[in-house]
Amino acid sequence: MKYSYLLSLFLFLHFFFSSPAILQAEEHAGLKPGAWLMLGPVAEHNPVYHDVAGIDGNAWTVKQLLDTDLARYSEWIPAEGDPIPWSFDRQLEWRSVTVDEEGLLGLPSGSDIQHDILWVAGYVDADRFVKGSLTLHSRGMMRVFLNGEEVAVKRNTQYSDDEEAGSTSHSFEIRQGKHLLLIKLVHPAGSEIRDWTLKASVEGGDHTGSLAWTLDPSRTVLQRDISNAPGPAGVSISPDGDLAAVHVRQALPPDGSTETRIDIRKTSDGTLFRRYAGGTTVTGMQWVPDGRRFSYTTSGNNGTDLWVVDLDTGEKTRLMKDVKDFTGYRWSPDASFVIYSLREEHKPDNHGVLRYHGLQDRRPGYHSRTFLYQLNVPEGTTRRLTAGLLSTMPGSIHPSGKEILYMRSHEVYDERPYGKIEYVILDLQTMETDSLFSLDSGGSAYYAPDGNRILILGGPNDFDGLGVNVPDTVLANDYDTQAYLYHRDSGETEAITRTFAPSISMARWDETGRYIFFVVTEAAYEQVYRYDTRDRTFRKYEGGPDVVHSMNLARNKSVAVIRGSGASDSPKAWVIDFTRRNPEPRMLYDPGAEAYRNIRFGEVRKWTFESERGETIDGHVYYPPDFDENRQYPVIVYYYGGTTPVSRAFAGRYPKEVYASKGYLVYVVQPSGAIGYGQEFSARHVNDWGEIAGDEIIQGTRAFLEAHPYAHPERVGAIGASYGGFMTMYLLTQTDIFAAAVSHAGISNLASYWGEGFWGYQYSGVATADSYPWNRHDIYVGRSPVFHADRIHTPLLLVTGMSDTNVPPGESLQMFTALKLLGRDVAFVAVEDQDHHILDYNKYIQWKDAILSWFDKWLKEEPHWWEVRFGG
Repeated sequence: MKYSYLLSLFLFLHFFFSSPAILQAEEHAGLKPGAWLMLGPVAEHNPVYHDVAGIDGNAWTVKQLLDTDLARYSEWIPAEGDPIPWSFDRQLEWRSVTVDEEGLLGLPSGSDIQHDILWVAGYVDADRFVKGSLTLHSRGMMRVFLNGEEVAVKRNTQYSDDEEAGSTSHSFEIRQGKHLLLIKLVHPAGSEIRDWTLKASVEGGDHTGSLAWTLDPSRTVLQRDISNAPGPAGVSISPDGDLAAVHVRQALPPDGSTETRIDIRKTSDGTLFRRYAGGTTVTGMQWVPDGRRFSYTTSGNNGTDLWVVDLDTGEKTRLMKDVKDFTGYRWSPDASFVIYSLREEHKPDNHGVLRYHGLQDRRPGYHSRTFLYQLNVPEGTTRRLTAGLLSTMPGSIHPSGKEILYMRSHEVYDERPYGKIEYVILDLQTMETDSLFSLDSGGSAYYAPDGNRILILGGPNDFDGLGVNVPDTVLANDYDTQAYLYHRDSGETEAITRTFAPSISMARWDETGRYIFFVVTEAAYEQVYRYDTRDRTFRKYEGGPDVVHSMNLARNKSVAVIRGSGASDSPKAWVIDFTRRNPEPRMLYDPGAEAYRNIRFGEVRKWTFESERGETIDGHVYYPPDFDENRQYPVIVYYYGGTTPVSRAFAGRYPKEVYASKGYLVYVVQPSGAIGYGQEFSARHVNDWGEIAGDEIIQGTRAFLEAHPYAHPERVGAIGASYGGFMTMYLLTQTDIFAAAVSHAGISNLASYWGEGFWGYQYSGVATADSYPWNRHDIYVGRSPVFHADRIHTPLLLVTGMSDTNVPPGESLQMFTALKLLGRDVAFVAVEDQDHHILDYNKYIQWKDAILSWFDKWLKEEPHWWEVRFGG
């Protein structure tokens, strides 16, 4: 016996407004969908022995069919015509079904012997934050999902028309944007109900915007997309360059637990060669220098294991087991041994009364040390290489495998930047050491294939100022990283990037030793260059992503795999074959392709202006996806203002793409002091603390507003973090051009940051070179925002992680105290148990909510989101 079932869907939405908006929304008496997307039905039998009690004493019921996830609903993005692969080579397809004049949606007939499962879906498009409740009435069973997360469920069935339909409710908060409403319906076999109906109602609060119903999944980007989309966490390439490993990571709601896998792909065409997924999370993946083998580590309660997998034979071998406090490893050139590091944890004095002997004694973890060990692979034997009071950091292994280069860090108080990096060579046969030199700002070191030359990364003032390219009257910025070549046979050093404007981020030798491949910071970009050590020239490789996050070069061939992203361009893996005449990066794999398939991004345009100093100041602008130049838009001005430019990398901690999707113009300005524009430009960071950079941000904002009539001049916000957070507070003491501002982990008092911040005095050794609270009151008082808090009249949001080890939370608290006592519009949002970077999945979302809702309140006159989440 078959029945025809009707799904009656009535969405009653009653929303009202309490304040005007830039774009006035209409009041809605109700939203009645004219059509739905439908998938199914799928017929399911009872499992065998369903009527026999299980170990819990209960027999199987159809409720378990409702609760079973037959697919990963969180990954569904329903669209008309989209297929969904199903069991037994069956393929379902989303189709649109129009309701009748009374809003009734007819469903396929049911069955007497099989349970029918059906899904219906649609999208609610909100023009702003909405808080409300969803109530569903039905005699059947149902589960309701909002944006892939279950929000309501009804597990009982009313089998008679005489019974009143049951209901389930859910209170929700939806942000501006498009949201998927998905309902799973289960109709039990043999039901006598002829009119199977569902009634849905959505009730809103007193403040809301307009809502629209659509079946089109195309939308603008939301924060959840960026948080949840899979992406490449790391890339590496085989010794011969024919295979690349892409480490893919994805955070899963609702708690951000991660799912990882390793894809081995052919570099020739990107096709999948092998996939390793499920089970224990793997880390530290590296290619073994010989053959088609790779290694990785797994960790458990007993320690770390090191494994090797042979791709040709499939053999998996464990080289080390249950190693405690393991921190990292690297292979010798001939794969005969591994150099690895172990951490020795310091056991603190528990008496609660301590004497600090040095400035770093207060830093968490400072007294723990790392030391080097050697694992001889064929024999399986190990030996310790270093010990003592100072940690030893691995640098490079000599091509012969007979010696290694490592570094040690020394505290120095009689000259800035109050530390030295010592470079030491250890003969692995005799265990004799040779201390080469010590550098103020030294970084990574790499042996050349000839074993004689060593590539060193460091600041301009290293090697007695050999890399400095500014006049003697100017202090160079030691964060502007340079590359040096040290020749062991002669003891001479070359500063090979002294006149090269970009700043060095990473470097790799090619297999011949003639070329060095650099990833450099060049304005807002991170690009790949090749340096020819013979003719001393640089070559830039065009194309590919705006920002190269990492690069791995094959050991035996000049082929590299890179991980990169760009403005409105999600992270991907790329391959570049430097052996070709005109090599260009070629996309290898895009893990997030499906996640971003239906998402629209706005344009990103370069925009510069000429400062009052006659300097061209760089910048770029993110536009809303549906930009209309005949409208006016609120503006968010974003900057760092410190020693690094704001890159064009996708999303990041402050996702400009999301801000733009909310209807903001986002102007990114790169004031003086940033690296990537040459040493003269970066040197302006030293001892500036807002004087030059702040003026340029204000000048740029005014010039931007004047040049763009669609930018609303009275609805301009400012945001920055860390040094940029300082810059926000400083700017508000200098101008009233901004209608609202956000400072995350900003510095309000330069003297307290210098003395209290765990490395404040070290950062100041570069940023405030030769300047101290006792000799430069004009900096430490004159440019500290808290001393001029009475000048601030702009509404200011202060946000900080309360466990911040970089900028102490007290920096934000000082300004909060000052502005509260002055009676100004100020809010303080404390993120408990988080450091300088907010990493906890759910706290990260709330942190983002605070920033955007603050701007919505002051720049759009839409206070409801802020009031609901954080009070008035």
